[in-house]
Amino acid sequence: MEARQLHRIVRRRDLSQFVGLQRSQIAELIKKGEFPRPIPLSDTGRAVGWLEDELAGWQRQRLAKRNGTGADDAGR
Repeated sequence: MEARQLHRIVRRRDLSQFVGLQRSQIAELIKKGEFPRPIPLSDTGRAVGWLEDELAGWQRQRLAKRNGTGADDAGR
């Protein structure tokens, strides 16, 4: 039997605290393709969330950029 991985979702109201940026900054980074895109949680699209794994990857990229290392080296 194949094990299915559950993904933790970070909702919009918690996102700023999770990544340390304001909503407007996050929206701008999404437009530029520099931040993970939200996933719709409802058919209307009003409820959205971000996968914690993708946000952690974004954080690792930021650390790698700060440290001058490759993204694969960050967080290891």
